[in-house]
Amino acid sequence: MNAKAVISLALIILLALFGGGTYLYDIYKSSKIEKEIDLLLVRDYAYISGDKNAKVTVVEFFDPACPACVAKGPLVAKLPEIYTSQVRVVYRSLALHNGSDLVLSLLEAAKEQGKFNEALAAFYLRYTNWFINNQANAFVVWGVLEQSGVNIEKAREFLDNNQAKINDMMRQNREDAAALGVEGTPTFFVNGKKIKQIELTDAIKNEIEKIYEGKE
Repeated sequence: MNAKAVISLALIILLALFGGGTYLYDIYKSSKIEKEIDLLLVRDYAYISGDKNAKVTVVEFFDPACPACVAKGPLVAKLPEIYTSQVRVVYRSLALHNGSDLVLSLLEAAKEQGKFNEALAAFYLRYTNWFINNQANAFVVWGVLEQSGVNIEKAREFLDNNQAKINDMMRQNREDAAALGVEGTPTFFVNGKKIKQIELTDAIKNEIEKIYEGKE
């Protein structure tokens, strides 16, 4: 093999190595970005409804004082029941209305007693009773919490001991929402992809078909 051929072969090998390295780097970069997004979407303190091992994850940034969240709430609550072990719902609170931070704190107290779903359903059902003139009525929200089956004395004690931690959690949720481009509630992500509200059901079905039925 002459010198020219050797140089040509060496260039081909270098180009192949460079191309392979670039390809691997792109995979690594993509994987890293996906992991960062997963972290922003699913914090370890977030309430998860449904099978924690489900392969379709619906993340909702919600505010119980948001009319659109109230309207969508019943459907979101039923998703783990409709799709059994295939779908889980991750709730990320986002206080955007006056007084909703109090309601979100009460939901954390309900979660501690295993009553998150019941409390959220109660706040949605009685929305017009406790959210009046763009302001949450502190007296009424405590009554709604009690009606959901939460032990009020234990809830007050929990908040007395954990309010600072809850405030940090809500701050983290705001930061994560901003990083993810969340501009309002409800905002949904299905397996890491932000979708429009009207696309929620179709997006879930598409993921189920792709993951569980092998359809592309």
